[in-house]
Amino acid sequence: MRDNAAPNAVAARWHNAGLPHLPKQYEPMSAALRPNPAHACRESCGACCIAPSISSAIPGMPDGKPAGVRCVQLGADLRCAIFGDARRPACCSGLQPSESMCGGTRAYALAWLTQLEIDTQPERA
Repeated sequence: MRDNAAPNAVAARWHNAGLPHLPKQYEPMSAALRPNPAHACRESCGACCIAPSISSAIPGMPDGKPAGVRCVQLGADLRCAIFGDARRPACCSGLQPSESMCGGTRAYALAWLTQLEIDTQPERA
């Protein structure tokens, strides 16, 4: 891990610092993992099914998916085809929409999740 810190600590430091080209956010990183009834999943987005890597099996992607690759379960309507299905990976079910992660646009959500993915990757030798 970068800075020999746990992934969540790295993510929290990045998140609390904010993206240079996006509005600074002050909500703790853990808020992105808590359900927020006031912030529902945005239609025509799908950022959380594209930006992050998924290491567990997904129907149609037995080895998971790399970051930046569209999940095969993401439909043309940008909705998860296996939402609520027991085969859906736990990491997908655990990620809940929040203002800090989703922002006001799909572009913001893609940028936020892409940067989080970069900042939480193990350092390569």
